[in-house]
Amino acid sequence: MNQTNWQAIKFVLTVVLAFAVNTCVTGAAKGETLKIINWNVLYGFNHHKSIDEASQWLDGQRPGVVALQELNGISEQRLREYAKHWGHSHAVTHKESGFPVGLTSKAPIEVVERQFEGFHHGFLHCKTYGIHFFVVHFWPGKSNEVDEILNRVAPLLERQEKVILLGDFNGCSRKDEAFLIASATRRERDYTFVDQVEAQGFVDLVHKHDPSAKISCPSPITIPRWSKDMEELKQKRYRIDFVFADRLLAEDSRSGTISLAREIDTISDHYPVIVELEISKHPKTGANDDL
Repeated sequence: MNQTNWQAIKFVLTVVLAFAVNTCVTGAAKGETLKIINWNVLYGFNHHKSIDEASQWLDGQRPGVVALQELNGISEQRLREYAKHWGHSHAVTHKESGFPVGLTSKAPIEVVERQFEGFHHGFLHCKTYGIHFFVVHFWPGKSNEVDEILNRVAPLLERQEKVILLGDFNGCSRKDEAFLIASATRRERDYTFVDQVEAQGFVDLVHKHDPSAKISCPSPITIPRWSKDMEELKQKRYRIDFVFADRLLAEDSRSGTISLAREIDTISDHYPVIVELEISKHPKTGANDDL
């Protein structure tokens, strides 16, 4: 092989290698996302009757983190067993009785606080993927509950920690007011919880990415116990389930919506909220972080 041919081959190999490395790096950056699902699962997945269906649906979504409310009758150990079916090795709850909330994750979970004293249901504060998660289930009229949580959040934001506040708010967003007035004629509008959270700079990820998503409950499973028929149910549909992120995380969010899939109509009276964040920009959000 003469010198000219060798130089030409070296040039081609260099170009190909550079392209491959750039593609891998770019692909990795674009591919490092964290999918989060928030779901009120109606008395422990419809009174424990729909655990298999819920597990199958969650597994198909491939989430990194799942926040759950109304884990009635499901212990932390039992939730850990269920979570394996959707690929999560880590799971925690904040109490064993009443209406527990819980968090499952592919990455290790550090429990910061489990609180129920002084709350109607209580909340769970955990850290996973380098993000603080506050899983809540508010009770209408108890504004002190959100005050207590925001008091805990404030120093985290001052230290520029990453924070997500998610759960069943049992309250509405002013961003949905036109829809609520026109369609949710059988619902009272209470913006207290969402107003207070947004006043601290948190961003509603569903509204940011899918402002047409206005319904998170109820589903047809509530007929005929809580709604006489579909006509009445449609007059009660509104959005009370949220995923809020601090401003920095919100800037790196990729998507946010509410799944109204038919196959989950019979699992819960609430529909799951699904968001995706880009985590590659912030090394502290890696799955193998020291928690």
